[in-house]
Amino acid sequence: MDDRIRDKLRETSNSLSIHKAIAPSQIENAFNFDVNNLEVTPSQQISQYTIMLAQYLITLQARFNTARVIASQKRKVLDRRVKALLQTGEVKGSTLKEREANAIASSVELQALELEYDEAAAERDLLDGLDKPITELINAFKSEIRRQSDERHYTSRERG
Repeated sequence: MDDRIRDKLRETSNSLSIHKAIAPSQIENAFNFDVNNLEVTPSQQISQYTIMLAQYLITLQARFNTARVIASQKRKVLDRRVKALLQTGEVKGSTLKEREANAIASSVELQALELEYDEAAAERDLLDGLDKPITELINAFKSEIRRQSDERHYTSRERG
């Protein structure tokens, strides 16, 4: 990736404290919450899980955005290098796709660039969409907090 782009990403991330938002170490507790313990889990603990997940969501989104930019940049570099090789007219093939594949196969450097792109794209694809189930879990915990609050309110009205 171009050093200017990397520096710009670092500058933006630092100015927003994005990479300082680290995933909470106890996030696994929220992910693996046993629903059978719902009735005996204090609302404060559920609130902690909710906040922890929201913090984790920030970290996850920052990681996804970074992976997306890196994959995009690696693809652009690969495409430029392949295009430059194709313009020499030395790469054989009957279709553009075939010539591009032959160009990559003919160059160890291009093969390495393609592998770097594939790795970056795999990370991007792995992270893509993970925010949705985490958001759903946050909303489920929020609903439980509301339910417990309503239940306490109803119980106190019944007694009073």
